[in-house]
Amino acid sequence: MWKPNEDFVSILLSMGISRNVAERALLNTGNTSAEMAAAWIFDHPDRTLPELPLTAEEIANLSDLPPQENMIDENGEEDEEDDVLPEGYDGPYKMVFVVNMSLGMGVGKIAAQVAHAALGLHRELIDKEMEDNKECGALTCWEDYDGERKIALKGESQEHLLDLLKQAKEAGLSHYLVSDAGHTQVAPGSNTVLSIFGKESDVNLITGKLKLL
Repeated sequence: MWKPNEDFVSILLSMGISRNVAERALLNTGNTSAEMAAAWIFDHPDRTLPELPLTAEEIANLSDLPPQENMIDENGEEDEEDDVLPEGYDGPYKMVFVVNMSLGMGVGKIAAQVAHAALGLHRELIDKEMEDNKECGALTCWEDYDGERKIALKGESQEHLLDLLKQAKEAGLSHYLVSDAGHTQVAPGSNTVLSIFGKESDVNLITGKLKLL
């Protein structure tokens, strides 16, 4: 009988995710990590309703899936994935979006602001990639080998976003802070969303304790 990794479940619960949702996400991502499960939740909002527990059919269909990170051979040894990572790969990388919840923005407004944050940061990453001229720069690795991992999180206030921005700068992580024009819902110059990009382990040091949006 399939059982979720309780350490991963605890991490997801601490992020404000219900147990049913946490278990479903772990089941669908091979029970490999809390981060992958959280990303799955973000990408599949229609399948993560807290009131829907796992069904026996779901478990039967998905519990035999191999882990997404590694395969274990008959001798108990880890096999490398078929896709060989390129020389210079030092990921995984991810992008996070921290939304200023104190502004009380509607769903559509938040979606638009996250899009601004994603596009703004992506443009900066493209410029940096061209300057570095590496075979597998951070952006390329993220796009080609990391599944473009991204997640939206809750920020407390503008001051909170600015503090996270300071930490990102000190850590050398790429970032983009959206200042809204103020045409709808918020005052001009309001900082609505902060996006941060970098190695997953480095980004987690700054945003790992924030709750999912």
